[in-house]
Amino acid sequence: MRLVASMAILALMAGCGGGGGASSKNELAANVCEAYAKNQLADKTYELDKDALAASMTTEADGSNALKGPITIEPGRSSESKQTLECSVRFVPGKEEPDVLKMQFIW
Repeated sequence: MRLVASMAILALMAGCGGGGGASSKNELAANVCEAYAKNQLADKTYELDKDALAASMTTEADGSNALKGPITIEPGRSSESKQTLECSVRFVPGKEEPDVLKMQFIW
């Protein structure tokens, strides 16, 4: 009896884990947004709350997805700047990662 209950719990947990669920899409979108931001910032250091960015993902009327989260550029320096990163992505069938459509740093 315990074995059956354990197997059922494990099956439920595996179904919630990964492999294309909403949270993994959010994480993929946040990852490509971070990579794009890193490229834009060149050699500047930054701190990005990627969990908040992923959790903020919403679907827009045109089918794209919008993400928004806090980013600190050059943290701990006199030139430190706290901003909001806004990123728009689109998932394309057949591609694992979404395309970045637009990115803005909001002061």
